[in-house]
Amino acid sequence: MNASDADTRMHAASTAALLIASAQAPLGSTLIAVALPSIGIGIGADLVLITGLLVTGYLVVNVVCQGPAGKISDLIGHSRLLWTGIGLYVIGAGLGLLAQGVSLLFVSRCTMAAAGALVVPATLALMRLHVPTARRGRIFGLFGATMGIAAAGGPALGGEIVSLFGWRAVFIANLPFLALSALLLHRYPLPASHIPARRSLRALAQSLDVVGIGLLALSLALLIVASRLDGPGFIAAILAGTLVGIAFVTWEVKAAAPVFDPHLFSLPAFAAGTLMIALQNFAMYGLLYQLPQFFSVFREAAPRDIGYLLFVMMIGMVVAAPVGGHLTDRISARCVALLGCALLLSGMVQLWHLASFESPQDAMLALLIFGLGLGLCNASAQASLMSAVESGQAGMAAGVSSTMRYLGGILSILVLGAVLGGDTIVSMTRHEVMIWLFTVAIVLSALMSQRLLGAGNTAAGSP
Repeated sequence: MNASDADTRMHAASTAALLIASAQAPLGSTLIAVALPSIGIGIGADLVLITGLLVTGYLVVNVVCQGPAGKISDLIGHSRLLWTGIGLYVIGAGLGLLAQGVSLLFVSRCTMAAAGALVVPATLALMRLHVPTARRGRIFGLFGATMGIAAAGGPALGGEIVSLFGWRAVFIANLPFLALSALLLHRYPLPASHIPARRSLRALAQSLDVVGIGLLALSLALLIVASRLDGPGFIAAILAGTLVGIAFVTWEVKAAAPVFDPHLFSLPAFAAGTLMIALQNFAMYGLLYQLPQFFSVFREAAPRDIGYLLFVMMIGMVVAAPVGGHLTDRISARCVALLGCALLLSGMVQLWHLASFESPQDAMLALLIFGLGLGLCNASAQASLMSAVESGQAGMAAGVSSTMRYLGGILSILVLGAVLGGDTIVSMTRHEVMIWLFTVAIVLSALMSQRLLGAGNTAAGSP
């Protein structure tokens, strides 16, 4: 084997390790879903209580930590943050395995959520630094596909694990994957790069925008909590979250070392990529929540048929993401995103006829096309926004994009709650309004795609 072959193998193995590590965040998010009833019985807790603590709590911690984790990654080094995240996963898994009550299970889930929030920005930043520009789209396409597979496969894997080993095993299900990732990184280490000098905890705290982190966390937490409320509580949480969010933006503009540098959004490709991700996740998560309600209420469809419908969309996204990444490298992020937006819009146009659909099968083609469009767009947008920033801000850029991804989903759930209301049975007109809102989001996303990197563009910090 010659030197170039060895280098290629090392790069592929280390990239695989990063993808496996990053997949644990979405896997951990969905893996527990089918285990909740068994957990409730096992510890004698109310199902509503444990769902709120173990699912909503996980989401809150994961979302609010993404941005700060990206900034910390730039300060201490991406590899250090990655290994810290892997260590936190192990601690969280151990706590879940030993827990006898809901309190320790909650701590376990929050620890694992924080671990995922550390790992994802770190892996994105490492791929930005160590993958050549000419191959970056392909790698980010694989990243999108890996995350989609992990999220979609979580419930199925969780069901098998609970059936074979009991509910406690879901808390350690990530460990074999993490062990494989750690083994690959040890055997095939990443290329050497600049590593920031070690900082004391006090020096690190002084380098962080603590006020900004607090405002961001409070704003996102209020919005997430609002998605679980209705009536006056829903309105109050929305208003409070919005006001705190405005305070966060105002503070970041003036902060000496902001957690989200506002100047990043002056880069057209970065701003366009992050907004595309938010808008498309707004539409995707909206459909994931709206269509099951529509088909179960208006068409009395079986849960299995609805599940297959949503799985088709995930399959489309997983298949198209690597293709989108490859085309991004060969053509340009802008062209691939335009093609993806055309597919997204084609799928939405078919859903304009939602009232005429008699079963979930009637919507499968629309969801498949929509999923293919998501795969193409996610790869091109992620590659473009990460390539647009200097290497020293790769962690922050990754944190911002991850936060925007979640923010799009959170806003979608909030709008669904406002339009469809808390009642199970709502008018067909309200469902049609949501489809039009998702269409508007896709059109805006297509407009944003014009600002992505075109053929021949290079980022200021690209190798």
